[in-house]
Amino acid sequence: MIDRSGIPRQHWTGWGAKTSMREAVKSVLLGRDRTTTIEECRRCGRTTDTPDTVCPTCGCTEIVTYRIE
Repeated sequence: MIDRSGIPRQHWTGWGAKTSMREAVKSVLLGRDRTTTIEECRRCGRTTDTPDTVCPTCGCTEIVTYRIE
């Protein structure tokens, strides 16, 4: 898939991305008291387990942090 910037969009399918998203959904559905944090690149959508300042996939410096309570 290609986004508006003309850069091929890549989907991160590593274990970290699946695990953190799975934990976020569980946290919301099961009503846990903890907060789940997910860091994601605004350009390519790669999710990381650590708050990187530069996306290792596309080099973008716009990393967004989602906190799901």
